[in-house]
Amino acid sequence: MVRRNLQTVSDERVRAATGHGRDHWFALLDDAGARDWPHPRIAAHLAENGVPAWWAQAVTVAYEQERGLRLPGQRPDGTFDANASKTLRTSRARLRHLLADDGAREAWSGVTLPLAGLTEDRSVRLDGPGGSRVTLWLDWPEEDRVRVSVQHSKLPSLAELERWRDHWRTALGRLADAAAADAVAS
Repeated sequence: MVRRNLQTVSDERVRAATGHGRDHWFALLDDAGARDWPHPRIAAHLAENGVPAWWAQAVTVAYEQERGLRLPGQRPDGTFDANASKTLRTSRARLRHLLADDGAREAWSGVTLPLAGLTEDRSVRLDGPGGSRVTLWLDWPEEDRVRVSVQHSKLPSLAELERWRDHWRTALGRLADAAAADAVAS
């Protein structure tokens, strides 16, 4: 299940960062007529009222969800993003092969997705089904450890978000197994 903004960011954190809790900001937005505004205008109005940029986005998302303007996980354009991540122990060379080689990538991912782009040791971009996009982000906290984060964007529904999020969680487990098997074979 995708969690609401209110479940992931406490009101205490909002208050500490902005000087007020969500109730204050929601009332300010309601009084200004923000229910009829697009996302950027809501965030800009909060920023004009002293909310730091990152927090303006977070409060805007919470406001849109609580006022029924968007579902959890939904983007301002109406599409959804599925996200998953896993930290692996592997070398750059091993991971590069598992991500860039079509056959190796298909074996752990369980799907055939064409490679759309690659930024060495940073990201892999894939063309997803139905016009969706998949980006694998790589963060190397240590030489032999990498955090792989999947963002599958432009999904048409909450059901597809949940289906692909579960898919990518399982696939990242297979990627970890493949990286570990490669390490043993080396």
